[in-house]
Amino acid sequence: MRNGTAGNTPSLEQSLEQSLEQSLEQSLEQSHTEASWRVCYVQNDNIITKRDYNNLNQPNHTEEKIIINLLDNLTNKGDETCRKFLKLLEKDEFQEIFPQLKKLFTPVSESPVPEEIGEYKMSSMPRGVCLIINNRNFIKMGNRSGSDKDEEALIKVFEWLGFSVKVHRDQNAEQMKDIFRTYSKHNHEGDCFVCCILSHGSAEGVYGTDEVIVQGSDIYNPFNGAFCPSLVNKPKVFFIQACRGEVYHQLVKVQSDSQMEEKAGEEKEEEELAADAVQITIPAEADFLVARSTVKGYLSFRERSGSWFIQCLCEQLKIYCQKGEDVYSILLKVNEEVSQKAGKHRANDAKQMPEQKITLRKKLVFRVPQ
Repeated sequence: MRNGTAGNTPSLEQSLEQSLEQSLEQSLEQSHTEASWRVCYVQNDNIITKRDYNNLNQPNHTEEKIIINLLDNLTNKGDETCRKFLKLLEKDEFQEIFPQLKKLFTPVSESPVPEEIGEYKMSSMPRGVCLIINNRNFIKMGNRSGSDKDEEALIKVFEWLGFSVKVHRDQNAEQMKDIFRTYSKHNHEGDCFVCCILSHGSAEGVYGTDEVIVQGSDIYNPFNGAFCPSLVNKPKVFFIQACRGEVYHQLVKVQSDSQMEEKAGEEKEEEELAADAVQITIPAEADFLVARSTVKGYLSFRERSGSWFIQCLCEQLKIYCQKGEDVYSILLKVNEEVSQKAGKHRANDAKQMPEQKITLRKKLVFRVPQ
């Protein structure tokens, strides 16, 4: 019998030898049926020729020798002959003679191989609309200094990614609702829709400049399948920079891996942070991604150079979109970086943790146009 080369995947012939030889030879010890009958059975199914039969069925050969020669003959004939022989061994009459074959051909349940996750189409030019609502100036609430820096960063990165960027500044609540309804009625020929909202917020929603709350349903519902059919099966992405409450994240001290990092942190001039002091419910419909600057009930912070969340988001998109990474993986990097930031707000230690809610069905990759 031939041996397979070490390290190579065994062929069907080798697998046949390994799986059947032991079973058949053990069966010979238990069966009184003549080996010549077995060879005849194989020949009658046209698996071997009459000449093969005569060569195998020699009077001076033992039963074991006949079976071993038969297996050698079959494996030398190639995969197709081996398959025919396996079909023969599955027959009831053959398995009655060799009961151990029943174990050999008992189906084994296999774990299903997970299908590879697909990817949303992202090849249209423009890729789609990127809507930015930047509420900076408020009647009674404090003006949102640094929000203009966030707007600039978003415009730059999404134009680079091939989106048609539309900016609306200082919108009151009713104007914001009108904008969402208007864009939902557009015929979206692009592959994706992005909406970035920069404003004050609370646990109830996002504020217009008139300090009236815009509920989450007023933001998302216009873009679901029932109201915006041209975005069905397309990703709808929302980036929201706004507080979702007035609670400070507690600082948990961790040991730094680098003394230089600790020293650099001590020497950095602390800047008084501003807060965008949103529970926003994600719609049940598919293909939504909502990335929020902070978790429910907590503050979200800005510096004069822009908010922690938006600035980090834009930086990570610039680095990793050109490497082909999907948006969710990039947002994990944003989570990590923002969570490492610290500052002061009204004499309190300031920390922040972004959050995402996702009903995407595929990977979302912002392909950089060539």
